[in-house]
Amino acid sequence: MKILKISLVTLAVLLAVVLLAGVIIVPALRKSGLPELNGEKSIAGLTAEARVIRDERGVPHIYASNEHDLYFLTGYVTAQERLWQMDMVRHATQGRLSELFKRDMFNTDYFLRALGMSEKSRVVLEKEDPAILATLQAYTDGVNAWIAGCGNKLPPEFKVLGYKPEQWTMIDITNIIGFIGWDLASSNLSDEINNYKLGRKLGPEKASELDANWNLVDEVVFPKFKLDNRLIDSAMEAIGSMKKLEELGIVTLSGSNNWAVSGSRSETGKPILSNDMHLGFNVPGFWMQVHQVIPGKLNVTGVIFPGEPFIVAGHNDRIAWGMTNLSVDDIDLFVETVDSTGNNYLYNGEWLPFRVAEQVLKMNDDSSQMRTIKYTHHGPVISGMQGIDDAVLTMCWSGFDYSDEIRAVYLLNRAGNWDEFRAALSNFRSISQNFAYADVDGNIGLNTGGGIPVRKGTGLLPRRGDTGEYEWKDYVPFELLPSSYNPEEGFVSSANQRTVGKDYPFFISGEFSMPYRILRIREMAAEKQVLGIDDFRRMITDNHSAYAKMLTPVILKGAEALTAPGKTESAVIEELKGWDYAMDASLVAPTLFEFIRMEMARQLLGDELDELYGAPLGRQHDFYIYTLMKEGPDEWVDNVDTPEKETMDMIIARSISAAVDTLTARYGEFGEKWQWGKIHTFTLEHPMGGVKILDRLLQLNSKTYGVGGSYHTVEPYAYKDNFRTNHGASERHIFNTADWDRSLTVIPTGTSGIPGSPFYLSQTDTYVNNGFYSDPFSDAAVEAAKKYEMIFKPAR
Repeated sequence: MKILKISLVTLAVLLAVVLLAGVIIVPALRKSGLPELNGEKSIAGLTAEARVIRDERGVPHIYASNEHDLYFLTGYVTAQERLWQMDMVRHATQGRLSELFKRDMFNTDYFLRALGMSEKSRVVLEKEDPAILATLQAYTDGVNAWIAGCGNKLPPEFKVLGYKPEQWTMIDITNIIGFIGWDLASSNLSDEINNYKLGRKLGPEKASELDANWNLVDEVVFPKFKLDNRLIDSAMEAIGSMKKLEELGIVTLSGSNNWAVSGSRSETGKPILSNDMHLGFNVPGFWMQVHQVIPGKLNVTGVIFPGEPFIVAGHNDRIAWGMTNLSVDDIDLFVETVDSTGNNYLYNGEWLPFRVAEQVLKMNDDSSQMRTIKYTHHGPVISGMQGIDDAVLTMCWSGFDYSDEIRAVYLLNRAGNWDEFRAALSNFRSISQNFAYADVDGNIGLNTGGGIPVRKGTGLLPRRGDTGEYEWKDYVPFELLPSSYNPEEGFVSSANQRTVGKDYPFFISGEFSMPYRILRIREMAAEKQVLGIDDFRRMITDNHSAYAKMLTPVILKGAEALTAPGKTESAVIEELKGWDYAMDASLVAPTLFEFIRMEMARQLLGDELDELYGAPLGRQHDFYIYTLMKEGPDEWVDNVDTPEKETMDMIIARSISAAVDTLTARYGEFGEKWQWGKIHTFTLEHPMGGVKILDRLLQLNSKTYGVGGSYHTVEPYAYKDNFRTNHGASERHIFNTADWDRSLTVIPTGTSGIPGSPFYLSQTDTYVNNGFYSDPFSDAAVEAAKKYEMIFKPAR
């Protein structure tokens, strides 16, 4: 959290002094903003009596007699629990992070302003159905009712940063949709530039050996088409500014799993559906569990994103649904030719003026900057103008085009069958997912929803912007998106792998996940003809690696090339021989596999990729090793920097020795310290938790856990630096259509974002230990699970 430390450390020191002086009591600050959970309360804005029941998790079950009151209370309750999180994300969508944290984040704010989320939000609201607008206004009014009632009793983050929240608006709601869409798409931005660098260094034929989609690359890789290094560096600097969002915990993209079985393959005789969406690990968590009820009209439960009124993934009394990221390539970079004035760009033989927007970026009353954003018809200039005389890079993104995901989710909450489900999905464009489906009538399905651009060729590389040849023509019609309904095998599944085969006429993406998670899911599903809830629990928390199952025998064969293995190397080989490929925290074998695998990638590719070798090409590493296992060694195996001709076995032997040396240097001699859970850890961090004194005083971060799994297991614990996990399952749901009350759920954090709440990080232990909570749905089950009840009445 380096971006916050200067300002927050100063505040923290002052806070500590005050605390020592006895003016503030720490527990009171930690609990500031906590809501009352029992009793009665009159509140202006309600039209009739309503109630909020909470269970052992503090999850609100909201009962109201009409839509207005339901969404009013949803806004009220989400603000009670997650107000500062909502406000932080709002500042991000508006490009006002410097203002929030009193810290120079101007470059990040500048990029976020260029996305124009508020401008699109206004268009969406102008076209929105009046009935949906009414629900958004009710939600907004509920948030503001809580803010007004708080007075000075705001959550501790507001007090530490010394400000009060502004009124919530409907634009804030729609902006969050835009922000989620950007987060899902944003990796494509740097991928195009990295792909270009790869192709320029290796040539298309060689590059295709690291990425299967290079055989689809069109004529934009002609030798005469070359980007200036200054242009590339300028664009990457702008893209790099967005990494600060990840440090704040508001960048989320990773992957997801979902699958469903039909009644013929279920112990219950009805479908079962599982979903776990893989997002960033942070506290407060991405999702909040909520149950919304209008008796006789609506009964829906699942997860919402705080700041949004509707259930994003969950079930109603008829259907269940879950989603995985489609990984669609809905960003293209265009190289624009610019005239000598820098005010015009060339398009189809004409010089057209840039559209210019002046933006004031503010940190505090004494520090602000004026920035100019330039746009072509493709989108904003992202490469800057300084030092580049004749060209700039602009960004085209599906999020700039009209879409109505708010309507989509509103309709999903009310869908009662497959046709209504698909009608809801047809409204998705800037957010693209594969949606799993199951219903009480015994049907299952999987359907893509989202915006796949219709373009010439692929979007793998930057394209010429001075011609209309590469313009997006439209989006693939919803009727032509991939779909499966009641397949003969009684099973549907997705895990971010390639969505369709090569015969599909439209390019979706070059950024799919390797198939290890889906291979394991389908392997487990095939082990039994009939599956039950316990099987689904085992599957969703499974950490056996299909990657390790494929690669470990290759490693063991290569280990025979070790001419005189030492004691530790011999122990490593024996450990791998007896391994069942479970990435358990208590085992040493997972550590050995990960270190040897990474060393193999470096030994195989590092010599030829040189400066391009590293994190940006992680997917290419995995793709190449996958190809190697499928097709055998090729010319990449030889190290071009050595005079001898290396074989695959020689590379593996070197990798084992190098991995052993690295592990010994870092963790000491072979033994318990090499256990995967001692190295691979999980800590949920608050955006302010990087300042140690604040963490100690307010107890912002979770404790640190040793965890199993990896990015290639069904139970995902992906990691970056120092093997600290940063992405994984943001929720786990198992939906039982035969008896909704027997559905299961868990999230990594808890209902509340207030550190002093009993529901702050209250589900973390259960989550890490692969446990679940029951998910009461019927009136009787909710009543039986009741721990708290608040009655709300209209103020008179």
